[in-house]
Amino acid sequence: MALFRLKDLSFFAFALVICIVSEVSGGQKGVTKITDENWQQVLEGEWLVEFYAPWCPACKALGPTWDAVGDWAADLDINVAAVDVTEEAGLSGRFMITSLPSIYHVIDGEFRRYMGPRTENDIITFIEDRKFHDVETVASWRAPDSISMGIVSFIFKVSMKVRIFHTIMTEEYGFPWWSTYGFVAVATVIMGLTLGMILVFLTDCCCPQKPPKGYERSRLPEEQQATPSTDSNESEEEKEDKKADEPEQKEEVVDKAEGKEEEETTLRQRKTGGNEDGEEEGESK
Repeated sequence: MALFRLKDLSFFAFALVICIVSEVSGGQKGVTKITDENWQQVLEGEWLVEFYAPWCPACKALGPTWDAVGDWAADLDINVAAVDVTEEAGLSGRFMITSLPSIYHVIDGEFRRYMGPRTENDIITFIEDRKFHDVETVASWRAPDSISMGIVSFIFKVSMKVRIFHTIMTEEYGFPWWSTYGFVAVATVIMGLTLGMILVFLTDCCCPQKPPKGYERSRLPEEQQATPSTDSNESEEEKEDKKADEPEQKEEVVDKAEGKEEEETTLRQRKTGGNEDGEEEGESK
């Protein structure tokens, strides 16, 4: 009898363990930790992503609610994730996080900022009733998977590296604070000059500058320079025609001048002839 009861208890215990394991593995997804290495998985499927910081009081208050939403992930057929901005500065820049905590809704690569109440019931209703369709999507140039946001992410990563470098140099090695800033300033100038030279080189390769007028002519050999082009032949022919027309024009001008002189002489003769006749008449009287 005791043996029978022991078998029954073992059976029920085994069945209970199986139920618990199946519930945990299939019924709950929990909260996924997103890093700079695996963030692209949010581009597929439907996600709710929270950005938080461990020192943020509002983030601490939202923590239990977010864990509860993660427990509903399997029933809602979504994925719930969280990003620690103190560890993932690149994602903070890529998503342009300006306040904490921040929640993003992502579905098939479309990003929306959740600005509603941060209670478990409101967040679940936001997903169940598909209220995210009423929220405007993030502009394409500000989307985390765009090139522009990739550049911002890189800048945030560099700034975090600089901060870590400053902390190590000042706290572990005892360097003065101004030395690290000076080193970073010099490195920034050198990097800027290098990038500028690369940009100028690429610009010259892609869009070469046209030479000034007459430059190609001056570079031609003397034989090619001596051979006149068709345009120069035409211009010389026009000059020859003009030279041939010049004597005729000069003759016409001379003829006109001679004609004017003849007219002037005839007028003078008439005037002198009239004066002589008047004098003769006066003498006769």
